[in-house]
Amino acid sequence: MSSNPLSPSAIIQQMAEALPTHAESDQTSYLSSSHEAMALFTHACMASLGFRLLGFDEDKLEEAKCHDLAPRLPPNWNASFNTYAFVYAHQQSALRFIIRTDRMGGKAEIRGLGINDERITRVEATIKDFVSNASLPIRKSLDADGGEDRSGLPQALKSVFISEGRIEDLASLIKINIIQKLLPSLQKEGYEESPDDRAAREDADEAGRRPPRQPVMPDPLPQPAQPYPFNDPLNPLPRNPVPAGDFPPPGFEDPYDINRPARSPLHPGRSPFGNIGADDLHPPGLGPHDPLRPGLGIGGGLPGGRGMHPTFDDPLFGGPGGDDGVFDPQAPPGARYDPLGPGGLPRLGGRRPGGRGGGGGVGGFGGFGGDII
Repeated sequence: MSSNPLSPSAIIQQMAEALPTHAESDQTSYLSSSHEAMALFTHACMASLGFRLLGFDEDKLEEAKCHDLAPRLPPNWNASFNTYAFVYAHQQSALRFIIRTDRMGGKAEIRGLGINDERITRVEATIKDFVSNASLPIRKSLDADGGEDRSGLPQALKSVFISEGRIEDLASLIKINIIQKLLPSLQKEGYEESPDDRAAREDADEAGRRPPRQPVMPDPLPQPAQPYPFNDPLNPLPRNPVPAGDFPPPGFEDPYDINRPARSPLHPGRSPFGNIGADDLHPPGLGPHDPLRPGLGIGGGLPGGRGMHPTFDDPLFGGPGGDDGVFDPQAPPGARYDPLGPGGLPRLGGRRPGGRGGGGGVGGFGGFGGDII
């Protein structure tokens, strides 16, 4: 039975073979950081399944150079800091594939893309869950002749990872989330699809058959107007709400002074015309001057009554009289006198223009008897 190309031993061996050869004067490390180890591990998984390296930039391929050095990597494979890109081809596909490993904080994000396919696959892994920084860096070893000794690389690379089980887990993540979605139904001796692989291939096929999503078009019709505020959670309720029907609501405008006390230059709090009709608001037997009581009359009867049928003692007719120098709404200064009471005289001592009291005659001009002539 053929061995699994993604077994821990196969991947570690592929990593050892991929590390570039160092010249005698080159004192740099083979592997210096944990994110370099993640990028090299991803390349080893791709190379183990037959992916052929074309370069590190899709716009600037180095296919001939990579072919001559294979399975070694060119020395500039880790020239970028914290990001590593590889461009591959495979004999079972006409596409080219880009694999990029980026360090993001304590995680490594591995992304894959088939050029002209425009579907990005990705997987992320916490670096400390797989790589042990205590085993880094891996430095160049020399043999007895002073040459490069690579015999200890597989064991040194294996010690970089926490355990063999963690190597299997990381290889499974890359296989299911990257390789299987980029190249479904890949044929490789010893390589078998798992149920997760088949589900990933079906998802990729379904995504390929799905039409592109249409952008959401805005509604051409304007939205209906809404009252303001409309379900505003920040609008606080009034602290002391006014009971409905008892008092006017806050902010009520009273342009006709309906709810304002009456003002009068003659009697504060009373209208100069007696507030005609005010007592008629009281029902019989409940008002202060019941109009149905005997002797009170329809309009209220008593002085100061405010019924809708005023008597001659109402201030409207000037009675019961006033002192000179007090404004009289019945006879303002300079006004023509018209008789208001029976017999042509004001009732109850009403004044004529000029401040003179009533009397002095029965007629309208006084002093000529009961006849106005």
